[in-house]
Amino acid sequence: MAAKKGFSQWRKVAMATWKRPQDPMIRISLDIEAAAPVEYARAAQRATGEHVTVTHIVGKAVARAIASMPGVNGRILFGNFLPNPTTDVFFLVSLRTDLVDGEREGGEAARTDLSGAKVTATDTKPPWTIAAELNARAEKIRSRHDPTFQRTKNITQSLPPFVLRPMLDVITFLVEDLGLAIPPLGLDARPFGSVLVSNVGMLGLEAAFAPLPAISRAVATIIVGEVAPKAVVEDGQVVARDMIPLGVSVDHRFIDGYQGGVMMQELKEYLSDPAKYDPLP
Repeated sequence: MAAKKGFSQWRKVAMATWKRPQDPMIRISLDIEAAAPVEYARAAQRATGEHVTVTHIVGKAVARAIASMPGVNGRILFGNFLPNPTTDVFFLVSLRTDLVDGEREGGEAARTDLSGAKVTATDTKPPWTIAAELNARAEKIRSRHDPTFQRTKNITQSLPPFVLRPMLDVITFLVEDLGLAIPPLGLDARPFGSVLVSNVGMLGLEAAFAPLPAISRAVATIIVGEVAPKAVVEDGQVVARDMIPLGVSVDHRFIDGYQGGVMMQELKEYLSDPAKYDPLP
């Protein structure tokens, strides 16, 4: 008979309150050399007049990576895999990009909303086309001229949490799981697309990971951190290079180690030389 062992108070509380793990997430941290994407973004801006950023380029790279693995791009309904017809990226948009003091601004920081826009067939579009679509939508959202965002915001603000939760469950089942549009609410089918991409570097955050929102059926979230110099080894010497940190959270139900490795290689190849795959006009 095994000897009785004592446990600390923390262990007792942990065993009493936590359930067995069911989170299917895999989290991956990547550092991508920034020189090629940053220079490409500048060249694309000069060539097209669009405000192309590293985020747009990362979004294109992620879409290519997902498109390279057809068994990844889909959702699970009643235990069955349903493929998506296109590889779509949902880019998160903050309603304000400047930092404010929550106390002095009357809680403005706490009330700042997040929204976003889906770019369909992102893997087939060059970064400047992605930028044009997103910039137009983001401007409407921030100026409160986007009817879809305003309609959904009004609904969510007017309902108490105990009503909002089941309503969102039903809406998510209809638009994400079944792939149905709800025109009265301004919701398209699969509004969150295949993957979510956001940039926290613009807010001064070096790196971050984000969960998959419960109202989406995206297979991954990609968080772009702040471009900053880091120590790397080159020819046996430690040198400083500007790096783009990426925090990747993927749903293990869709992506395992082998698939993840293939997709990360695809992503790295594109970001190492974007002009090779999307020549500037």
